[in-house]
Amino acid sequence: MVATTSIDPYLSNKGKREKLENLAARYCLEKQSVPGRNQSIAMPDYLFTTDGCSRWLDQSWVSCCVVHDIMYWCGGSDEERKQADQIIMQCVNQKVSLVGVIMYPGIKVGGSPWLPTPWRWGYGWKEWPRGYQETNFHQDIKSILKKLHVSETIEEQLK
Repeated sequence: MVATTSIDPYLSNKGKREKLENLAARYCLEKQSVPGRNQSIAMPDYLFTTDGCSRWLDQSWVSCCVVHDIMYWCGGSDEERKQADQIIMQCVNQKVSLVGVIMYPGIKVGGSPWLPTPWRWGYGWKEWPRGYQETNFHQDIKSILKKLHVSETIEEQLK
């Protein structure tokens, strides 16, 4: 099951879509790599896709949802999912007060890796149910997002 896209210009502009796909791949590579080790890194089977804010209005906070989709596409541990869900709640709350708090329970329930939804945790992988994966916590998710300028790049690509 592959998520479909529904936001413009991501859908209509191939260059912007490819830039977001590459950004998602870089995030997933960075998250899984351990500095100083030569290792094989598994990447999701499907290209990155986003539907904006799944089953929610794509308003001024849509960039927060795309950042969240990048983290969900790659998947990972239960702890990483908790961090991803906190990040979207905080991001949306910064855009519109309390909306992130309202969205949060739906994200927690609807994003479970055990549900056959196109927006579940780890949706980039063919294997379902994939569940949670063990990871090496060599880097905090927030530091990876900051290092790759994920939020800024997404804001630019959605213009």
